Amino acid sequence: MIRDHRLHELNDDEFERFVVLLCTKWLGPGVLPFARGKDGGRDGKFLGTAQTFPSAVRPYSGHFVLQAKHTSAPNKSCSDRDFQRLLKAEHPKIAKLAKEGICEHYLVFTNRKLTGETEKKLVVGFLQNGVKTGHIVGVERLHLEIDGNPDIRDTLPNKADTIPFRFQQEDLIEVIGAVHDFVSASPTSIFDSAHDFDSVHIRDVKNKINDLSEEYYTQLVVAGSMPYFHAIEDFLKNPRNASLATLYHDAADELKQKILVRRAEFPSFDDVFGFIYEEVQKKRSALRGKRRMISIVLHYMYCNCDIGSKNIEVGSEVVDADA
Repeated sequence: MIRDHRLHELNDDEFERFVVLLCTKWLGPGVLPFARGKDGGRDGKFLGTAQTFPSAVRPYSGHFVLQAKHTSAPNKSCSDRDFQRLLKAEHPKIAKLAKEGICEHYLVFTNRKLTGETEKKLVVGFLQNGVKTGHIVGVERLHLEIDGNPDIRDTLPNKADTIPFRFQQEDLIEVIGAVHDFVSASPTSIFDSAHDFDSVHIRDVKNKINDLSEEYYTQLVVAGSMPYFHAIEDFLKNPRNASLATLYHDAADELKQKILVRRAEFPSFDDVFGFIYEEVQKKRSALRGKRRMISIVLHYMYCNCDIGSKNIEVGSEVVDADA
């Protein structure tokens, strides 16, 4: 079984450093990384005979160009249209480098899943722009290399993490602070009926799918958070808060994906809420006097089906918690 080293948790710079370190193993110590900026289609380069790429028996020789394409979202694929557009945008740069004689072997490293058919299609695009060989190194191969090279594995910044996942907290904290200020300035909005958001579908379907306890849902979500949901809804729908609504949806999408990937590591969804709350509240200075709103916003995400699974197959039928 291939171990998941959670490369999506790295930032772009950390992933590029990891790629360069791996390339010094494959190609040699002469690998040169480039500083962030207009890279002209290159995150790194190598000139010479590779040590072990594509094999130690028949290594390539010449000008190598290295590109790192990182995504912070788990479960992304090289088959996704956004990635294919991203690589297509590199074609003019590849053609220019090949024409100048400084790009014979083009290597793209990504923490996305890669299938054989997709690799073939993308490599053809590289070859059509003048390189001798083109390669996509997907997340499966990267995991194998990390497992086989403890010295590389030990350099990963998330190696020592004991938490199930990391996530960007800044956007969520900004939204929580703004919602808190809005609710505080409009106290009458919290008297709207919580029962407008409570539903049998959440209680009988969604909570069972996600394993959220009845006690947690009744006491903390319905009684403690739902009275604020109308205010949050009004806040997010107000055109003046469009930029904050975008931050909200970005944060919710990231949490949804990472919860999906790591859900098995939590005994129940009660524990998911507890974990996220503890991670966010570590930013005490930014949330002084506002920490109660952390749970309220997270509960709103859940009841609004922005996080958490909402449907399950029952026989041949799909039951939707939003139905």
